[in-house]
Amino acid sequence: MDTSEPTKRGDIPFALRAGADVDECCQGTGLSRSRIYLLMKRGEVEFVKVGKRRIVKVPSLLKCIGL
Repeated sequence: MDTSEPTKRGDIPFALRAGADVDECCQGTGLSRSRIYLLMKRGEVEFVKVGKRRIVKVPSLLKCIGL
């Protein structure tokens, strides 16, 4: 999978982004929503909460899945 492709947001390729919401992480990595939430729950992926949203730290996610 090529993580350098731009996401639906346009300008910045997924692999170069600082953060992304769960749906964008699914698109960028091919993982399911439940898998991403599980990785966050286990503490394997760093994230921050902004209101009700969870913003995943993309470098942490990519490191976790070995990209």
